[in-house]
Amino acid sequence: MKQKKTKQPGTISRILAYAGNHKPFIYLSLFLSAVSMIAMLIPYVTIFYVMRDIISAYATGNTINMQYMIFYGLVALGSAAAGFVLYFIALICSHITAFNLMGNLTKRLTETFARLPVGWHTTHASGTTRKVFEKNVQSLEELVAHSLPDVAQNIVSPIAILVLMLFFDWRFGLISLIPLVSAFLLQTVMMGTSVRNGFMQQYENALEKMNSAGTEYIRGISVIKTFNQSVYRFKDFYASIMNYKDYVHAYSLSWENGYSVFLALVKAGFVFLVPAAILLVGTIGRGASYAQFLYSFIFYLALSPVIYTMMIKIMFAHNLHIMGGDALTRIETILNEKPAPEPAHSILPKQFDIAFKDVVFSYKHESQSPEHKNAINGITLTVPEHSLTALVGPSGGGKTTLVNLLGRFWELDSGAIEIGGVNIADIKTDDIMHLVSFVFQENKLFKETIFENIRYGKKSASREDVLAALRTAECMDIIEKLPQGIDTVYGTKGTYLSGGEAQRLAIARALLQDAPIVVLDEATSFADAENEHKIKKTFSLLLKNKTVIMIAHRLSSVVNADAICVITDGTLAERGTHSELLAKNGVYASMWNNFQTGISWKLATNS
Repeated sequence: MKQKKTKQPGTISRILAYAGNHKPFIYLSLFLSAVSMIAMLIPYVTIFYVMRDIISAYATGNTINMQYMIFYGLVALGSAAAGFVLYFIALICSHITAFNLMGNLTKRLTETFARLPVGWHTTHASGTTRKVFEKNVQSLEELVAHSLPDVAQNIVSPIAILVLMLFFDWRFGLISLIPLVSAFLLQTVMMGTSVRNGFMQQYENALEKMNSAGTEYIRGISVIKTFNQSVYRFKDFYASIMNYKDYVHAYSLSWENGYSVFLALVKAGFVFLVPAAILLVGTIGRGASYAQFLYSFIFYLALSPVIYTMMIKIMFAHNLHIMGGDALTRIETILNEKPAPEPAHSILPKQFDIAFKDVVFSYKHESQSPEHKNAINGITLTVPEHSLTALVGPSGGGKTTLVNLLGRFWELDSGAIEIGGVNIADIKTDDIMHLVSFVFQENKLFKETIFENIRYGKKSASREDVLAALRTAECMDIIEKLPQGIDTVYGTKGTYLSGGEAQRLAIARALLQDAPIVVLDEATSFADAENEHKIKKTFSLLLKNKTVIMIAHRLSSVVNADAICVITDGTLAERGTHSELLAKNGVYASMWNNFQTGISWKLATNS
């Protein structure tokens, strides 16, 4: 027995589902907008009767009844005013729904971003994410606030205009329908072709690529200027701009002929009316019939601009509908992302040793082949409590990935990671972030005060606690040169710090957090000699009675580590102390020899 397919809700229904309790306002908006459309057509009806009375009076030699003229004028004025007011109220109602929809979506996206693991954010281009967060949400707001009220008018106006066309003179009405129907059919074909060819999806993809490349370009502008490279040398950005330009240009040209014919049909109704009038005029009698024929003909000519406005509104409303559907799909793609599974209750460890047990992990990607190489391939490693374990090895070997898995940036493919005998899957991510303090190679300072930046990992910290952490991290020389001290907003009025200074503030932040486990990922890589010296002095306090994992390429900084682990190709190649690994004469010994050769290298000059 075949199962019935569940009918999927339409685009508008899916969009309005995010409007919450304010959805009824859009229905009121649709009703008021439809009524306003009828009210705005009444002046055209009064035009017909005004022309009828004037032309009939002229044809028969009678005087014009001014009372009727005043009445028609008041009706036209009152209906136009009523139509304007009703449409204005309709827009207010639609904007109430739209703004709440926008607020709900923004909140949902923000909550989703907060729930998603850190790994998701590192593998998704910030430019693409920002476009969804800003432009796609904005396009839905425009659709609900402006397009949906017009949809009600687009439904009512063809019916109302059809009634008007056939009511006053069915012959002229049918003739006026010829360009209208032709334009409507042409529009349907053009829009259908656009949907079938997936234009909107391709357009949004090209726009996303350009936004992502633009973000990367801005971030790398210092490098571009340093090496005197123009935008044409920045291949990704330039290629994305050209791709977007070529695609939009080609698509626009593909509409050139069809859109020209469409505009001609909806704007040139008289092309059909004039020949028809010439043919029909011979079929009527004399006297008053000519007057009736004349004012009917003039009325249908006057009605042509209304038809044009109606068709343009329908076309743009359909375009916004397509854009809204694509925007919603992109938003829901993020909203449907599954956050890392969280336990109902955290099991907090009593001890802080770390155990990696046969850990396997690979970066998931749609295009990866079945033979895709694992980033971590079965690593088993124990880090004793209150010890310093160094991870060394070639770039891309898996060191950073391994420590990121400790923070649940991603979920393991298989294996387990335990802290104090507790599987990290049984600890809520928020609690893990209080257990593990990360000092990355490149640390982010937010556009907030230095005070707020330092206490980011411990919001309950007082001003005195922050100052104490800064003193311990030997950062007071940085604070003293800032205009407002720790109340200086980073990034305003030229307030920026060097990489080494930013790293020292990040260490002060880690000191204040006082987590029992500390991960140092190339923590001194961006520091000059003076900053590196101060950072290393701070480490003795930061790492005291902590379980520490340190990633380092500068092997001289790990010679005193309790254990050195060599990670290559996602596997644990060697483990031991500095002297033990040198005695093995293996991978670490080779790395050490290369390191020693590198630091003894001198630049030769010709004498």
